[in-house]
Amino acid sequence: MNLRLDSPDLCLEAGQLLSLDDASGMHILPRAGTLWITEEGEPRDFVVGPGEAFVVTRAGRTLVQAVVPARVALRDGPMPRAANDA
Repeated sequence: MNLRLDSPDLCLEAGQLLSLDDASGMHILPRAGTLWITEEGEPRDFVVGPGEAFVVTRAGRTLVQAVVPARVALRDGPMPRAANDA
């Protein structure tokens, strides 16, 4: 999946759903709020919040739902390393 956004963060209202198709490798980064994430074919669901990251590992549909109002960044491909990680 190739993703290009003019605005780096998306705002989701509580209960609002974001559907990503064939997003393997996509990084989902909650900036505020809590997200519930489920991947097609994965029996587990995941709950992530600010300071955490979720990497989509499966092809197919990934659903991201805001548990409470949330702000989320989506990044395609590898994440850059922080300067102090070198």
